[in-house]
Amino acid sequence: MVEKCDILIVGAGTAGTYLGWLLAKKGFSVVIIEKDKREDVGKRLDVIHFESDRIEKAGIPPFQVGASDCIEIRDVSTVVTPDFKKELKIRALQTIVRLTLFLNKMYKVLESDGVNLEFNCKFKNLIFEKSRIIGLEAEKAGENIEYRAQLVVDASGKAAVIRTSLPEDYGVENFKLGPDDVMYVLLQYIKWKNPEEPHPAIDTGYNWWLLWFGPSYEPEGAILGVGQPGSFENARLAREDFLNRANLPPYEIIKKEQGSTPYRRPPYSLVADRFLCIGDAAAITYPFSGHGVTATWVLCMIASDVIEKALKNGEELTRDVLWDINVKYFRDQGAKFAGLFTQLSGVLNFNEKEWNYFLKKGLIYQTGEGDDIPEPNKEYEEEMSVVEMLKFIFKILGGLIRRKLSFKHMKRLLQANGLAGKIKKHYENYPDNISQFDNWVKIAQELWDQKRLAIKRLSTVQIEYH
Repeated sequence: MVEKCDILIVGAGTAGTYLGWLLAKKGFSVVIIEKDKREDVGKRLDVIHFESDRIEKAGIPPFQVGASDCIEIRDVSTVVTPDFKKELKIRALQTIVRLTLFLNKMYKVLESDGVNLEFNCKFKNLIFEKSRIIGLEAEKAGENIEYRAQLVVDASGKAAVIRTSLPEDYGVENFKLGPDDVMYVLLQYIKWKNPEEPHPAIDTGYNWWLLWFGPSYEPEGAILGVGQPGSFENARLAREDFLNRANLPPYEIIKKEQGSTPYRRPPYSLVADRFLCIGDAAAITYPFSGHGVTATWVLCMIASDVIEKALKNGEELTRDVLWDINVKYFRDQGAKFAGLFTQLSGVLNFNEKEWNYFLKKGLIYQTGEGDDIPEPNKEYEEEMSVVEMLKFIFKILGGLIRRKLSFKHMKRLLQANGLAGKIKKHYENYPDNISQFDNWVKIAQELWDQKRLAIKRLSTVQIEYH
């Protein structure tokens, strides 16, 4: 059995669903195959959050609080210092979503726009003709199906089943994620036994431990989440260190979930002949939080415009034709993320005392003036006036003089910031001519090789951030 379409997408999660929807609305025939049952997609993590402003920019149908897929919409979060002595309020526009219910709502939207969704359909192998991808073979209900398409998109999540199946010389790195390339996440859905007792407010973060209390669908409940690289055991031990210090009131655990998300640079190219990778399959995640749903929507908007232009001009979707996806993504969001990921290698070396100082002095989150609540920079780049820069420098010097900060760690931070600037600038100069790509990669790899290991020492575990 052979089925033909313009666009074949592997994976019906948030990445594949969104790109498929964009392309279907442009008039192209789209097939999305998914290995799981329709009702099970996304069940690994029940509750997630999207940046509210990014939802609007992506054109996603508005969420309504009280609907089955929307728990709440928040505009303020809390960050607590490691010594538990100060709470910082930050403006964070977040929509809290039940993932599986959201996806199933979107599936109906997609189908109304002509997308063919095939569930319980597992990828087996790629099909090539004259050394170019022309489709793939999949299995559904024991039957082998051949799908032929002008473009195959890998949206299969961190397993990246298509990208990792590519030949070595196909133009996109086919690496698999190892333990050091992944952020391991543990979630406990909890319910406070005595809700009248003081307890962390919903949407409270403890950055030192990479731990948070998030909204849950359970009355008088919360989600206690923690993420760490290396292993689930690292995450568990970081949570244990926090619980030994936090003096929380009693609670019961309703259910547990665990998952992981990429924590590494993306492939140097996201495209090859008749191929594109997006989402976790391309390691597109926010460096500072690990999730990447709305970050990938930015990539999808770029990709859909490039693909539309090419197909309407009657062009084959070769690497050359798709190259502009790389250029437009990596010169903007990709460059910012590369810089931030490098910068974090300096920040994560600071010890608990230094984290207290940074947070209390507004060196990570600006404290704002009067009743003003600071808002994280939505464009992921730091912009300071001369006055703000001088205040920042004086606070750093004060911390060094009073021994709240160490010269060793400040030196590491300055080195990391310097390297981050070089990497960001290099990505902003991503080559629009493929003939220059190999040399660009050579320089990029030399820069990434300079990125140093960061180490966090807790009472329970020592964690390495590669």
